[in-house]
Amino acid sequence: MRIALVHYTAPPVIGGVERILEEHRRLFEQKGHDVEFITSFTPQLPEFDVVAIHNVLTMPFNPEFAGQLRALMASTPQVKWINWVHDVGKVNQQYAHLPWNAEAPPNCIHVAVSQLRRGEYARAVGLSEADVHVIPNGIDCAKTLGLSDFVSGLNLWQEKLILFHPTRIVRRKNIELGLRVTAALPDALYVVTGAPDPHNADHTAYMQEVITLSRELRLQERVKFVGAVSDDDIRSLYTMADALFFPSKSEGFGLPLLEAELHGVPVFCSDIPAHREVGSGQFFGLDDEPSAIASRIVANESVRMRQARRDVFARHGWDAIWSTLTSKVLPDLRS
Repeated sequence: MRIALVHYTAPPVIGGVERILEEHRRLFEQKGHDVEFITSFTPQLPEFDVVAIHNVLTMPFNPEFAGQLRALMASTPQVKWINWVHDVGKVNQQYAHLPWNAEAPPNCIHVAVSQLRRGEYARAVGLSEADVHVIPNGIDCAKTLGLSDFVSGLNLWQEKLILFHPTRIVRRKNIELGLRVTAALPDALYVVTGAPDPHNADHTAYMQEVITLSRELRLQERVKFVGAVSDDDIRSLYTMADALFFPSKSEGFGLPLLEAELHGVPVFCSDIPAHREVGSGQFFGLDDEPSAIASRIVANESVRMRQARRDVFARHGWDAIWSTLTSKVLPDLRS
């Protein structure tokens, strides 16, 4: 479909509405639609299938433009017109004294970015709140967090709890304990970088043992061995992790404890001398029951705070916004 996004200005102009327009353009084009920005009146508007008008009909900045749009909306009901409300001049003391057409525009779907704006707009033009849909602004979580393309593609936002173990595949790294703790956490995903050790001939045998154990514990869907990844990928995995899980039997230092601390990631590590010397966090004994370690992880307030970030993705990620838009407002966009 051809979609016009109408506003006073368009990207690369900097502004909150302009930023959302750019995200809408990216989203619609990703779904296979053609998108253009429109910032002044053009008689070609009826050639578009969908025209989303952002703020022009609700703010008093260009009454002539708004009037031209209203007339065109009245005469071309075949176009799917959307009055997208970010702001309402009538309730803003800075603009309330300026002239503004308080009649609801014709032949259009009304959309507000929040429950607050829905109520304000409905009262300002004499509509019922039921006549105004709410589609909140979205956010590109991966872009905002600077995730690498590889980590973005792992879709970790769908997971409820992520344990991250940056390591080599060698026995002293104790990956088997990570697997057993994961088995005691039904909602957890265990992400292991799994770089091979070129100096250790036992690597292949140990890797096979780890894979066999993961199958015995029925963890095939809850363990990701991502292999040797880039520094950008490692940073992105720390960003997505809810906890660093570092159960080594021996270490000379334990650098991931410091990396996790810099990234604000809660640390759960084995109680060995190097870990005590290098970092801080939640220490557990190598002989502790996996279920006891798991209980400490899920009870940790810092872990819960990390998990809560997933709510932003669930409510305001662009996939969620697209689902709301196509189910409540424009089902035609799905075709």
